[in-house]
Amino acid sequence: MVRSLKFAGLYGLVFLLLESLSILQVWHSFNAQKTSLMTGYTEKLEHSYEITTDTYKLVSQTIYNEAIDRPEVIDLIRQANTATPEAQEALRTELFQKLDVTYEKLKEQHLRQLHFHLPDGTSFLRMHRPSKFGDPLFDVRYSVKIANQQQRFVSGFEEGRIFNGFRYVFPLFYQDDSGKKQHIGSVETSIGFQAIRNEMAKLFSGCFEFMLRGDVVRSKVFTNELSNYVESPLNSEFVIESEAMRNRSQPQTPTCHRIDRLNRQLKPIIADRLDRGVPFAIALRLEAADYVATFFPVKNLQDRVVAYIVSYEQDFNLGDYRSNAFLVLSIATGFNLILMTFIAYVNRSRTVLDRQNKTLQNEVNARTLAEQQAQQKSEALQDALDRLKLAQIKLIQTEKMTSLNQLVAGVAHEINNPIGFIYGNVHHAREYAEILDRAIQLYQQPNSSNNASLHAQLKDLELDFVREDFPKLLDSMKSGAMRVESIVKSLRNFSRLDESELKLVKIRDGIDSTLTLLHHRLKPSEKRGEIEMVKTFEDLPPLECYASLLNQAFMSILANAIDAIDRHPPQKETPRIGMSATLSKKTDMVDRILIEISNNGDTIPPEILDRIFDPFFTTKPIGQGTGLGLSTAYFIVVETHGGQLTCRSEPGRDTVFAIELPVKQIHKQ
Repeated sequence: MVRSLKFAGLYGLVFLLLESLSILQVWHSFNAQKTSLMTGYTEKLEHSYEITTDTYKLVSQTIYNEAIDRPEVIDLIRQANTATPEAQEALRTELFQKLDVTYEKLKEQHLRQLHFHLPDGTSFLRMHRPSKFGDPLFDVRYSVKIANQQQRFVSGFEEGRIFNGFRYVFPLFYQDDSGKKQHIGSVETSIGFQAIRNEMAKLFSGCFEFMLRGDVVRSKVFTNELSNYVESPLNSEFVIESEAMRNRSQPQTPTCHRIDRLNRQLKPIIADRLDRGVPFAIALRLEAADYVATFFPVKNLQDRVVAYIVSYEQDFNLGDYRSNAFLVLSIATGFNLILMTFIAYVNRSRTVLDRQNKTLQNEVNARTLAEQQAQQKSEALQDALDRLKLAQIKLIQTEKMTSLNQLVAGVAHEINNPIGFIYGNVHHAREYAEILDRAIQLYQQPNSSNNASLHAQLKDLELDFVREDFPKLLDSMKSGAMRVESIVKSLRNFSRLDESELKLVKIRDGIDSTLTLLHHRLKPSEKRGEIEMVKTFEDLPPLECYASLLNQAFMSILANAIDAIDRHPPQKETPRIGMSATLSKKTDMVDRILIEISNNGDTIPPEILDRIFDPFFTTKPIGQGTGLGLSTAYFIVVETHGGQLTCRSEPGRDTVFAIELPVKQIHKQ
């Protein structure tokens, strides 16, 4: 009895050790996935911020060129430089009236302020606060100081006397009668965080907040404007804009309604991290859902971190990571229990067998051998399970990159041809230019009156051929450049990176852009001639869809059709892919668009026709396909757009993939 208890205690200790190692390994793997995910969130927020501020920089430059840098505006600022205070008041009123309509239109584009300054940094006119002027700005506005003293364009985030925002300051110049530029002051445009919020919301779904350091705001903002800011619920050292300052025209996502509860979780864990001035992301869990709060530091023109952009997003990856971790841990626990049970059974069997008569020795040996084989099979099964999981992960990652690889390969191939053609013609263009230059030099020589000698030298230059061929060469180079432009336009139309929501698009545009990117695969090969494209399209209404996803489905089906022809080219007819799009009405009175993509490659056998949309099912050789292309297309058409995707393949007829999509999506309330 005592010996049995000792063995039981030993087994328990070994099981706890194995279980601890399993938990440690699973926890380490989960944390690695979580860290990688958080890095992705910070990079996404950083890129969105950079894209948005660069966009508004271009907008501000356009405003300066079209609305500010005009003679009637510049002349008013020039007069204000030397005018008396009374005359300046009249000039200020005239300037305000001249720009009032323009400024109201600019505010619709989220422009927060239009502010003119004199060369010494004195505020001349705030279009957003015309009653506030005459205050010196050099001590509180570094951007205004640099723009006037160094007479150059300045942009970046900066605190202000009324608003804090992203500033774009342009020096102003007047050209006198002698043509010399005279510096007469500066003008700035700026945008607030609401504009940044609206633009970033177009790049990805999320809820945003902007936190500024309270000491910076209190040291710069007019005292009577401090009510525009309230203490941040995340940290008492920061402030946020008050409700009166916010634009609530944008729809609020479900995540936005949970910010207060998310902030209560965040507040005790971010205080130290805010002092570091580096981007970071934190995962949160609320009401059985995962959320990620991402913080990106904003630096002012003195390279000091004075604010943070905060995004809140619901995450659907952490739940999968957590489920996988629990699944792996459960499997490991079960395996450990089986292993310990097996070991206990082996030890018990050995003890019993040792007490048996020598006549049973052969049976004992046989059982021992069977137990060893069972243990080897158990280990082999576990090893096979691990390899299967690894293979599945690799297949999923491979399919995620398949469409991108095809896209990059097609664009690179298509652009290389016209670029190579242009580059090859540059040498001939240079030679023709040198010949024409030489001909001009011959006409300019003092003895050019000697017609016989001149004509002989011109004949050696083959001038007639050059004059005839040079325009053709330039037209060819222009044609190559237009081809590059067409490919880039098709790439933009195919990717539609700025359209993550439902949009009304012309279905033919997506199909044509996809065909352009696959054009290199239609060209002749060693096994077949060039694939003929036969397109028949009716005049169709715009289709409400997720354009980039639908283009991915077209890419998968068209690539599959090309692969089918490449594997088994038709022997008695030209390789052919047909595309048609028609409008039809169903019994439910819903307009639908029917798109059919056919090819005259090999017929799909009936025994596998019902499986072609199954994930991981493929008939391609190992290494040439993951079996996820058609299943992904099926998911996009059926699950995402509420359509239908079917395939018909009969001997002696073309294989046809039929896509049926509703013209209008049914929006869920």
